[in-house]
Amino acid sequence: MPTRARRRPSPQRRARARAAREGVGEVLELRIGEPAHGGACVARDASGRVVFVRHTLPGERVRARVTSVRNTLAWADAIEILDASADRVSPVWPQAGPSGVGGGELSHVAPPAQRRWKEHVIAGQIRRVGGEALAEAVDAIGGVRVAPAPGDREPGDRLAHRRNRIEFVIGTDGAPGMHVYRGKRLIPLDSMPLAAPAIAGLGLFDGDSPWKRVWAPGERVRALSPTPGSAYVVCASGVYGADARRTGSTALAWPVEIGGEEHVYGVRPTGFWQTHVRGAQVLAEEVLDAARAETGGAVLELYSGAGLFTAPLARAVGEGGRLASLEGDEGAVADAADNLAPFPWAQTFIGGIDAQGVAELAGGLGRAPDVVVADPPRAGAGRQVCEAMAALGAPRLVLVSCDPAAGARDLRALAGAGYRLESLRAWDLFPHTHHVEIVAALTRA
Repeated sequence: MPTRARRRPSPQRRARARAAREGVGEVLELRIGEPAHGGACVARDASGRVVFVRHTLPGERVRARVTSVRNTLAWADAIEILDASADRVSPVWPQAGPSGVGGGELSHVAPPAQRRWKEHVIAGQIRRVGGEALAEAVDAIGGVRVAPAPGDREPGDRLAHRRNRIEFVIGTDGAPGMHVYRGKRLIPLDSMPLAAPAIAGLGLFDGDSPWKRVWAPGERVRALSPTPGSAYVVCASGVYGADARRTGSTALAWPVEIGGEEHVYGVRPTGFWQTHVRGAQVLAEEVLDAARAETGGAVLELYSGAGLFTAPLARAVGEGGRLASLEGDEGAVADAADNLAPFPWAQTFIGGIDAQGVAELAGGLGRAPDVVVADPPRAGAGRQVCEAMAALGAPRLVLVSCDPAAGARDLRALAGAGYRLESLRAWDLFPHTHHVEIVAALTRA
């Protein structure tokens, strides 16, 4: 059988590849400007080119090595701090520094300054992406404020040990590691200072770790801490307790106190859950407050996951109320069905979340919703889903966004469809990263 000739890259593609390599490795001296969306700050080199610089702070003068070039833009890592900001601290997680792993790009920034950084970025995205009208609406309700999670406000607290979930990849030598930021090279981990204490106590990164017998090279492994005193390791061969013995668990119990009531959620070990040790509580209470669901009311929820918001909303409307939720992940829906067993008036469905799916879900509710709650993934709900939500005519909408740009786009679409911004709260549930959670409440204009 004749072999197929390999197609050579086009001249345009070769030119783009050459351009992407040109300047990589160059060291620049830069004065750093404002934070940008994505965890870097903006600077300009001697030619006026925009350079996005990681591991620095506004106002600093640094030497930075170019890591990538695309069209007229460049990206760089700060490798030497010539004039340091007063907000610079010794990195909580040094391995997430220049040329290191992703997931801790702000670990050199004092926690209060991290929150100011995120306020600046959110406000900028609201104005640039959401438009001037949305920016004015946000200003009218007091502007953007990023609040710390409960317990994260103490002066001098470096915000270590806040993550109840970490993930890593096993190297060829059996040692756990993480990939270099936006690269394929695996960097062995010597510690994980951001992990919850129970995870940190597992000895995962010890050279003679007994965990090497439960995982294999190339595997992606997850460590979880559902409660302060518990820890589990999830890999291809099963779920293991802190003693490195297989548990056989098909779901882990995550207790969360919401509005003075304890909810215990069963979630698959591979399922999604909030990463911050207080994240689930903070978001659930914020959504419950923003929704203002009343006894006997009707709630429609999109992107409902394992039911974090669904359960307290179901409790709020009571037996005389109605709740219908929609989620695209089959495993999450199975978890939600179990978590909603005490609330038979709440139904969860699996399906695509698009304009048609929203309309069908509303039809199954049996009445017009009083409030619609949506917690889309990082890409946001999108204009069509936002318009479908607005078409239901609910007096209140609650939008949860984990990306400022996507959130701004969705809020702009909802405003264009007849809704007015009532409140916007942001929470720093991802310390040492650029990520943030935003909860917005809107009312019918």
